[in-house]
Amino acid sequence: MPRCLAGFLLLALTACLPSAPTATPTAAPTATEASTAIAVATVRPAASSTSVPTQTLTPTLAPTAPTDTIVERGELPPGFSLTVYGEVNGPTSLTFGPDGRLYVASTNQVVYALADRDGDGRAEERQVFAREVRLPLGLLWVKDALYISYIGNVIAVRDANGDGLADTRQTILRNLPGDGRHQNDGMALGADGYIYLGMGSTCDACREADWRNAAILRFKPDGSSLSAYATGLRNPYDVAFNAAGDLFATDNGRDDLGQDAPLEELNHIVSGGDYGWPDCWYGNTEAACAKKIGPAATFVSRSSANGLAFYTGANFPADYRDNAFVAVLGSYVYPDLTRGVARVRLARTKDGATYLGSTEWFLKLQDQGRPLDVAVGPEGGLYVADYETGEIYRIVYGAP
Repeated sequence: MPRCLAGFLLLALTACLPSAPTATPTAAPTATEASTAIAVATVRPAASSTSVPTQTLTPTLAPTAPTDTIVERGELPPGFSLTVYGEVNGPTSLTFGPDGRLYVASTNQVVYALADRDGDGRAEERQVFAREVRLPLGLLWVKDALYISYIGNVIAVRDANGDGLADTRQTILRNLPGDGRHQNDGMALGADGYIYLGMGSTCDACREADWRNAAILRFKPDGSSLSAYATGLRNPYDVAFNAAGDLFATDNGRDDLGQDAPLEELNHIVSGGDYGWPDCWYGNTEAACAKKIGPAATFVSRSSANGLAFYTGANFPADYRDNAFVAVLGSYVYPDLTRGVARVRLARTKDGATYLGSTEWFLKLQDQGRPLDVAVGPEGGLYVADYETGEIYRIVYGAP
């Protein structure tokens, strides 16, 4: 387990974090990196496959990529710019509000609102929006309310008088079993009107006593009808819906099996699905694991795949539309593991039951920086919360 990330955050984050279709496990793919900014892709086989196909992917960009770009941090594919949008201590979660401001959860028990008033792509305004939220890991706007998932609780806060500061607070869920190794994580609002919440485990590998742990929980915005929508997920840090309305979640595997297994995952989440934790993981060929659902895409073991967003903007080239972007924090135990933001291209299986995904690096950070969350801005930029530096990056195609 990595060294402390602001104490408890280490335990909360890292691995280092209809009827269900089934997938037959096979040998785990080898995760390697190309010498360029793009990694060798790993593709999960369909349920009927017995081997693991791999392919090297080259980003499909515009015929002539823009050259008037600025990259202030890390490495990106040609044509993209990265600038520092703002700074917040220990940012853990990002979301844009109905007012266009970027809301950022911080480990100092505060949610900030950042605004770029002069349109230069950098936030010159930072305002405290909500206080006294211990270790917030998830933010979600539902109409005029900002839902905050922080250790053991989900609350909804509102700015009733319009001064930019939350002045009402409603408890939605309380006493969630999150004081163990992990806690309640990111949230997403479904087309069915329910909120979906990632809920981590209390241990690295154990049998949970509470049904709410190691699961994707589902509840109505008023907190009623709480249930476990899917199980067998050690630390589903973030959840998001793609353009087709299908739910996905990142997950960090157990830590006690060394550096090479299990792989970190992006999972297509289905109602009643069991994703195998603690006894089954991608590559485990035990007979009992054949009935568990395998990942849609994988990442290097122990690299801590966390924040998740599907690209819904119009700024990036067309082939980025509805791609998944995953914040990969990296490892403190294995510090040489690359960290950054991964791009995942997903396609339906032949029977349409689930997805196959291929991964490549989009943003690579080496000596400094540990991304924890990502969000798409209203102008089409991709925003990245760097937990280590406290910076919020803004990535756009072309000039910043």
